Amino acid sequence: MGFLYLKQTGKDTVEIAVMGVLKEYHRKGIGQSLFEYVKKEIHKKGYSFIQVKTVQMGKYENYDKTNKFSLSLGFKEFEIFPDLWDKWNPCQIYIMAV
Repeated sequence: MGFLYLKQTGKDTVEIAVMGVLKEYHRKGIGQSLFEYVKKEIHKKGYSFIQVKTVQMGKYENYDKTNKFSLSLGFKEFEIFPDLWDKWNPCQIYIMAV
């Protein structure tokens, strides 16, 4: 139904590198359940922060859904890197304390 892959990006930080839920299972709590499970595991392992990168809100409808999902989980806007990927895909970084 879904998956979530974490990548350590620093001594105290992990990143949700990729996450996906099959379309027929969207809006059924699968993504939120995956995230809540992983968040507990991250905390147990002693990390302090989780980050996620996506395309800045307002560029593409599909990424706007991703942004809204991240915000609904409690992530906060951290920084935008306009040219990290390329000028058509400005990178929005969200962060959360665990």
